[in-house]
Amino acid sequence: MTLRIKVLLGTILAMVGLLVSFGVGYLSGGIAALNSDENLSSIVNAWQIITTEYVEPDSIDQAALAEAAIKGMMDELDDPHSVYLNAEDYQSSLEYDDGKYVGIGATVQIEDEAIVLVPYDGSPAALAGIQAGDILLEVDGQSVAGFSLADLSPLVRGEKGTSLTLLVERSSSDQPLLFEVTRDEILISSVTSEMMGDIAYIRISRFSERTDEELEQVLKNLGSAEGIVLDLRGNPGGLVSSVINVTSRFVSSGVVLTTVDNEGNSSEYSVVPKTVTTSLPMVVLVDQYSASGSEALSGALQDYGRATIAGKTTYGKGSVNRTFNVTPDTGIYLTIGRWYTPNGRMIEGQGITPDIELELTGDEAVSWALGFLHGDT
Repeated sequence: MTLRIKVLLGTILAMVGLLVSFGVGYLSGGIAALNSDENLSSIVNAWQIITTEYVEPDSIDQAALAEAAIKGMMDELDDPHSVYLNAEDYQSSLEYDDGKYVGIGATVQIEDEAIVLVPYDGSPAALAGIQAGDILLEVDGQSVAGFSLADLSPLVRGEKGTSLTLLVERSSSDQPLLFEVTRDEILISSVTSEMMGDIAYIRISRFSERTDEELEQVLKNLGSAEGIVLDLRGNPGGLVSSVINVTSRFVSSGVVLTTVDNEGNSSEYSVVPKTVTTSLPMVVLVDQYSASGSEALSGALQDYGRATIAGKTTYGKGSVNRTFNVTPDTGIYLTIGRWYTPNGRMIEGQGITPDIELELTGDEAVSWALGFLHGDT
């Protein structure tokens, strides 16, 4: 039996196990509906055969099969942005949106089937020496080749104060590098800033529930600033509502982004009125790890001619994702649409091409942006 057939068989078993877990009354009413679809009807038929004929029916763990079914279906989508969230993952996602969780403090992105790490500033991962762009090879000696984000999560989760080792591949090193990282509570301040002469440097690391409020406080204290360097490098995105609010601080009116669902229906998300805004000249720094919401923001600012976008072409994650409850404690994070810039440019698989390509990284890119705003470049 091939692995694919085994997975499909497990999916069939687990799908029906999931139905049974809701109770006989629900199942009896649901089978009639399932029978209207040939594929789902075949699942029910397979369930009936297996439960009546399998030699050890008592060995079937319906809860485990249900989870296996959902994971199998998500894997079959072949979408790195759609994943199953078990109880721990689901709780972590809620904490992440709130801006705090226990972990190593790094986002992960799938690139050409490789897991790429992007640590938060000052996080355990960053303090241990992990750098943006490091490719994860092993966690505590276990290879992560072929892992999805859902597969990786149980390996990096743990209690505060516990440690794990990460083996990574770095483009500047001939040999893999091993780092020991101590898990800690990650309190993510999504906005940091400082004045660099007469230019305000503002970094947004992600879009959480608190990002707009944090940004407002920064904008209130711009003083005599003559320009803004907005750093979105390594920003993996976040809440759409946060992206809309942040964009509204820089753009006075118009559409921020448009989403299109699986039936071709489009929805426009427009600027919302804000009392604290700015019209200062801006340079937005992006790189290949700027994804999702950071691409929506930079794309809107570019379309409106509001800022000069500089750096590298962004990641290209233009998917609209939503978390759905499967049970009260678990869920699926599913791609339900695509989003487009105000001018109708598709982000998925394309990314945002900067107005000015930069090979500079780190502080050198910031220095370049300061010079650009001063007219020196």
